[in-house]
Amino acid sequence: MTSTTTINGRRNGVHPEPVPERDPLWDSFPPAVTQRLGEPLDEGLVSHRKGRGNRSFAYLEGRTVIDQANRVFGHGAWGYDLVGDVTLREGESVDAQTGEVKPWRAYAATVRVTVPGSRPRTDVGFQALAEETAEGHETAYKGAVTDALKRALRSYGDQFGNGLYGDGATGDLAPSLRKTLLGLSACRGFDEAQVRAAVRDRTGKDLEELPVTALTPLVESTARKLGQDGAEPTPKAA
Repeated sequence: MTSTTTINGRRNGVHPEPVPERDPLWDSFPPAVTQRLGEPLDEGLVSHRKGRGNRSFAYLEGRTVIDQANRVFGHGAWGYDLVGDVTLREGESVDAQTGEVKPWRAYAATVRVTVPGSRPRTDVGFQALAEETAEGHETAYKGAVTDALKRALRSYGDQFGNGLYGDGATGDLAPSLRKTLLGLSACRGFDEAQVRAAVRDRTGKDLEELPVTALTPLVESTARKLGQDGAEPTPKAA
């Protein structure tokens, strides 16, 4: 008859295979979520703004990102929280041309996104203070949190606008701008053929030939006219 001695939970002379640690909450995404993350971003969700050098930049608005998270992960199946406090920071910047020193103030925030099936994602956000009023501080405070949330969700890929950033991203804006232009024009009652004809008359080029620098003012002009009462019955700006 033989006997064994238990040492620190292991029987002497017996070496069981290690059991890997497993947390069922962080095992993997459901197949449906993985499929949605692999889909291309709907270009109709992309917004555009002018930035430095009169360049056009593509981005997703905060409410769009939240809607995307609800669609991809499911309502109530994800969440986010602040890490630490939202802080007001101060500094100075120097104008490269004039040498003028200008002070700046901005809020900074850190947000952690939690989605079952992956490790938490954390990133920081920043929003400059535009005016020294209660409303100005509120806007910058909330903007920093929204910016941090958007940046944290970007790590999940193109469904959250990650493909809109980085070198060469601006060059990919033309398809999105064309789609936006056609969509805005449709809201004004013009079909695609009318829009293409108007673009050709105005620019001398086909819609696909226009670069971002030419498409951006057309989109902005059409958007302004859409918001005006008594829109013109001809697609001049389209």
